[in-house]
Amino acid sequence: MLRRGLCSLAQPCLRQAQHTPRFLFSDATVLLIVAGRLDLDDGVNTFPVDAQASMLLVDPGTCADLLKTPVGAGQPFRSIFLTLSADLLEAFQRTHASRLPDTLHDAPCRQAPLDDDLASTFQHVLESVEARRVSDERLQHRLMDFLLGLAERGHAFRNAGQSGIGGRLRALIGDAPDQHWTAHEAGRALAMSEATLRRRLAGESVRFEDLLIDIRMHHAMMLLQTTSWSIPRVAQACGYQSRARFSERFRARFGCLPSAVR
Repeated sequence: MLRRGLCSLAQPCLRQAQHTPRFLFSDATVLLIVAGRLDLDDGVNTFPVDAQASMLLVDPGTCADLLKTPVGAGQPFRSIFLTLSADLLEAFQRTHASRLPDTLHDAPCRQAPLDDDLASTFQHVLESVEARRVSDERLQHRLMDFLLGLAERGHAFRNAGQSGIGGRLRALIGDAPDQHWTAHEAGRALAMSEATLRRRLAGESVRFEDLLIDIRMHHAMMLLQTTSWSIPRVAQACGYQSRARFSERFRARFGCLPSAVR
């Protein structure tokens, strides 16, 4: 579920343990484990998160290794994956600056105990994201209320936004990963020549082709975990007509074939 400019919601479901190396959280993310266990290693700390014990809050731009483990016979791993847009965070920080914690955390990930009030507020957000009858304006108010609930408990996200040309390009392609992207087309969409785009990406030690593949593979991972789509359909949704080519790219990025994810 995508509510453009506000948030997106996914609910991964896995029947076998899965290790995902170097997963990039492009946006601020709230993770809630519904069933099973998640182990997240952000390079600084390791967080073991059991079902509904607490929320895991992840700052935008965080790269981490994830291990998702089902617990119990016939019980799949299930989680709620809510991302919050940079625009939403900026609006919240601008409107409620006085409510933010005096000192922001240093760690890119931290746990927030899930008390009854916060759980109820979060559930209200989830229902609103899924209900098309709830307007974007009303959803924004409910997301703001949830962020206020976190702030009251001393939690706030760092708003890395989409910094640099790499961040802008990631946001652009992420909105339509199935499109036939070339450096020329991407540069035109960002109001610059292909040469300028490549030069500015090089200044950030980024190659257009590498970034394009990474965005598409992250999208593929989410689709494999959250839908029952066939692998050819997932491949097409990520801009690949060839299943073999798609599988090759996926294995190079995550160390396993797409068929192994489920």
